[in-house]
Amino acid sequence: MARIKHIALSTDDPVKTADFYKNVFGLTELRRSPSDTGADGVWLSDGYIYFAILRYGCEDTPNLGEGPSTVKGIHHIGFYVDDLEESCATIEEASATVCPGSSKANRKYKGPDGVMIDLRARGWDEQIRARMPLYQLTPAPVESRHE
Repeated sequence: MARIKHIALSTDDPVKTADFYKNVFGLTELRRSPSDTGADGVWLSDGYIYFAILRYGCEDTPNLGEGPSTVKGIHHIGFYVDDLEESCATIEEASATVCPGSSKANRKYKGPDGVMIDLRARGWDEQIRARMPLYQLTPAPVESRHE
């Protein structure tokens, strides 16, 4: 079973956007790139989700349509998967195409509507844990679930 563990936004000003999420929601800054300015990206977490705020127009931003895109918003969604190779085979069978920046441990695909899908078997939890407490979600008891 896959679970969403990572979301990335594309914006013109990663530092300003990250400051908003830190100030409004109390998110913790994990790192920034470059480390002195964060002009290309700032990574945050609430202890559960790895949340990247990335500069719009960076090399690995997927093409969201024909011609120069002015769309900002969701850059990509990251999923932890149980078996990376099996998941890659499945997503490729579904006609997703490999995106730039894909690596052996971190596979990136262009999915429906041009949204990048980032697959990993591990990595984000370790980065959260290195900088703050990592919280684990547990299923709610069956009797308290809303249908």
